[in-house]
Amino acid sequence: MRKRLVLFDIDETMISSDGAGRRAIGRSLEVTFGIKPESISIPMSGKTDPQILLEILAQEGVPECEAARHIEKIIEIYLKFLEEEIANCLNYIIHDGVRDLIAALHEESNAHLGLLTGNVERGARMKLARFDLNHHFPIGAFGSDAVNRLDLPAIAKARGDRHYQREFAPSEMVIIGDSVNDVRCAKHFGARSIVAHTGKTTREVLMGENPDYLFPSLANTDLVLSAILA
Repeated sequence: MRKRLVLFDIDETMISSDGAGRRAIGRSLEVTFGIKPESISIPMSGKTDPQILLEILAQEGVPECEAARHIEKIIEIYLKFLEEEIANCLNYIIHDGVRDLIAALHEESNAHLGLLTGNVERGARMKLARFDLNHHFPIGAFGSDAVNRLDLPAIAKARGDRHYQREFAPSEMVIIGDSVNDVRCAKHFGARSIVAHTGKTTREVLMGENPDYLFPSLANTDLVLSAILA
């Protein structure tokens, strides 16, 4: 069997934080720029945290150069609010099949795990900590590495090559997500795309991106594992 670098998205793929991230972003922008959270209307699914902030600030008429100067500060404030939101979230769930799929991948000697997420790394680790998932993912590519999600597969590959001491071809990489941007970044890099219809994007829109595999969820371990290892 060929080796695989299996890269998981977080939000709505592995977990649902019931809007904790959106609320934390809204609070951070209200503190820094006086933007009312209820006025934020841009879709956030599949985007990096910096991209989301830049798009909201642009929508509010903040000049791009000024917005860019403040991103690091906003993210620091966002992370403090995110910790609070996660702690207070009552409907924080791990999606069906996630633990079983991770366990099955650990049994495969040629399968190696990582993350590929728009979350900045500290935010990503916070979200996974509640379910004690971080130890499964020693490497990853994050929104703190690049604004453009299309840049993340190359970063994940470099870190995967180094950590696992194996050279992964793009065709040996599998990106598992729930959004249009998960599919697009996989295709852009030549990786395999597996999509779970567990997020906010409609099935029709996901199908329109022609992912390699589209599943209702990750609950059917044998079927998803076969798609990863095929």
